[in-house]
Amino acid sequence: MSKPAIDFYFDFISPYSYLAATQIPPFEQLHDVAFNWQPVNLPRLIKLSGNTPPSLIKNKALYSLRDLKRWASFLDLPFKMIRPGTFDSRPALRIAGELQGKQRQEFCLAVFDSLWSGAVDPRKEDWLQQIFEIKHLPQDWGTRHNENFEPNTHAALKAGAFGVPSFILHRPTGRSELFFGIDHMDFLARACQKAKAS
Repeated sequence: MSKPAIDFYFDFISPYSYLAATQIPPFEQLHDVAFNWQPVNLPRLIKLSGNTPPSLIKNKALYSLRDLKRWASFLDLPFKMIRPGTFDSRPALRIAGELQGKQRQEFCLAVFDSLWSGAVDPRKEDWLQQIFEIKHLPQDWGTRHNENFEPNTHAALKAGAFGVPSFILHRPTGRSELFFGIDHMDFLARACQKAKAS
């Protein structure tokens, strides 16, 4: 029986992507599915979809900060808010785009954890190199760069995404469905089980 596949669209500047990313390894093990980690340019995706960044809406920004802290506490994760616009995630996204499979996942989890736990200050010019050193990542990964991850951004848009984290469930029947946000991972889990049972 074919298994459903899941595309996980993310950007390192997204704190909700960080929270969601930490849940993927146990999700894969529990539901016997595999995630395809797909780096996107979030500002570009927001613009193309006609969305508005939460940081530009005062009440939404204030609520998001409270919500993020609730989620981090619920998941027992370290969390330190990074001011929007503080850093450019594209150097890390380019490396992620060149790595494959488990190497990509390992790299992405290391970057997310280092940034959003507060272990690394992204305002420092060498923040990415610090992550390589702290997480003991292979240095040759840092020499790999996929300069064009724009197709991922357009693929996410075509699938209906307007932000991240976005999950696209591809059923064995060929039908796909979008699930947006960490708060919809339970719905994603149910859909995976139904897809495998059908």
